[in-house]
Amino acid sequence: MNVGRGKAAVRALEALGVAVTVPTLPPSGRAPLSQGMVSTAQERASGLYAAVVDHLRAGKDLVVVEPSTLAMFRNDYEHLLPAERFDSLADNSYEVLEYVFGLVENGADSEVLAGPGGDRDRAVVYHPHCQQRTLGLDAHTVGVLEALGYDVVTSDVECCGMAGSFGYKSEYYELSVDVGRALGSQLREEAGRRVLASGTSCTDQIDSLLDRDPVHPIEFVAPSRA
Repeated sequence: MNVGRGKAAVRALEALGVAVTVPTLPPSGRAPLSQGMVSTAQERASGLYAAVVDHLRAGKDLVVVEPSTLAMFRNDYEHLLPAERFDSLADNSYEVLEYVFGLVENGADSEVLAGPGGDRDRAVVYHPHCQQRTLGLDAHTVGVLEALGYDVVTSDVECCGMAGSFGYKSEYYELSVDVGRALGSQLREEAGRRVLASGTSCTDQIDSLLDRDPVHPIEFVAPSRA
């Protein structure tokens, strides 16, 4: 995970009144599962559950930055963990902007987050991660941005072309870029807007397609370092 995004998530959550613990966790198993290495993914899932179980039993929520990790917790782990362990993780895990949205909806002061500094900074174009769309969570990011006063355009292109680790492989690079051209074209049509994207693979692909650096939404709205 991008360290800057993790630090931004901590700053945002703490500013909203959340006591944050950053545990040391093993990988979720997303990478081996995407390559058909099911037994390895199962071992990773078991290891991750073991690393968070005490936190869950203490009533803590598990907040993640990467949408594909949350998809593992809420979908794929159903096939990799015993039912009670899967239910515990799935029921208590949240994508970071989903969590921020819930906090704001329940009375947290959104003014501690970074709203637009002026008309030139007000307009953004947002590309949700495909797993985020599948989980129905992209609206939470839009909701937070709009609550802060941003004018948001959301891309209607489902895939950036990376498809997880697919686009990082040299033999699939050209195909990945071809798939991503539709997204690149749409983002260029919004030339006056700051580009936001939720997934690591998405931001990497957009960075290659455009001459504008994309930013993860949590980095965009997190308060500055003290």
